[in-house]
Amino acid sequence: MSAFLPIEKILCPTDFSVFSSRALRHAVSLARQFGAGLKVAHVIPRPSPYAAPPFYPAVIAVDPRTRELAEAEIKSFIAPAVEARVPVETEIREGDAWREILAMAEELPADLVVMGTHGRGGFERLFLGSVAEKLLRRLPCPILTVCHEEGKTWEAPGLVRRILCATDLSASSAETVGVALSLAAKNQARVTLLHVVEELPLTGEPAFFAEAQAYGEQLERKAAQDLHETAQKAEAQFGVEVDEWVGSGRAHKEILRMAAEERADLIVLGQGHGALDHFLFGSNAQQVVRQATCPVLIVRLRAARPSRSEGLAAAMVEKR
Repeated sequence: MSAFLPIEKILCPTDFSVFSSRALRHAVSLARQFGAGLKVAHVIPRPSPYAAPPFYPAVIAVDPRTRELAEAEIKSFIAPAVEARVPVETEIREGDAWREILAMAEELPADLVVMGTHGRGGFERLFLGSVAEKLLRRLPCPILTVCHEEGKTWEAPGLVRRILCATDLSASSAETVGVALSLAAKNQARVTLLHVVEELPLTGEPAFFAEAQAYGEQLERKAAQDLHETAQKAEAQFGVEVDEWVGSGRAHKEILRMAAEERADLIVLGQGHGALDHFLFGSNAQQVVRQATCPVLIVRLRAARPSRSEGLAAAMVEKR
């Protein structure tokens, strides 16, 4: 299991909504914890209606007043970071939000992106629409998403006490577990390792029903054994308390249920290959991101990360 990657530069995109303000609180807390620099960025959508035939897109300049208002708003927005004495810089760009965010993450380069998942204007569409997948597939660094919170922040020391880490128990998932345990060790938190066995469709002939049920039970037993071995290694290496839980059913429902039951302060998911990779970019991930009452940290596994140049090039050539 690898330890948490050093965080030296954090990017926090904002549309100045309440969700962005919550994201900033977490970004500031992490910046203080890791001694990292913070960059707060805002993207002004640039209108680009189609011109007369032959229909080449015409780029319309943003009203100077719009930029002036954004500059004033971002100065007010970063006040909590300034008050916390976190090194912070700002940048305002114009254009397509996901492309500009990706470009800034590449240029820093960012070790972590922290952002709200809802907001005013384009940000709600940005994260919960197809743009979310474009960012998650191309960002070469972890991303912390902040949605609904029941009054939780990380402003007080030790507030991150419970971490829920979902793992598919593959070889590559050890990195995700390592990230969760490293954060737990740093915050003296407790970790729950969760593995979800997807239920097989139990329809058809009785013989098939019994066979499928037996196979599901076998998968759960094997998963429990593997999860226990993972937990033992984790406790020995990181010195943190680890709970184990194997569930069955829909992944997002089990993750959300366990997060609520454990009163988790953070959910950690890994994006790489295998079942969890499919989970991350499907409807399950959107449900976790939309409904979680705590932040969700999505770890881009090393084997699945695009190079910085590859990600930026893809952003430049892909059409909306």
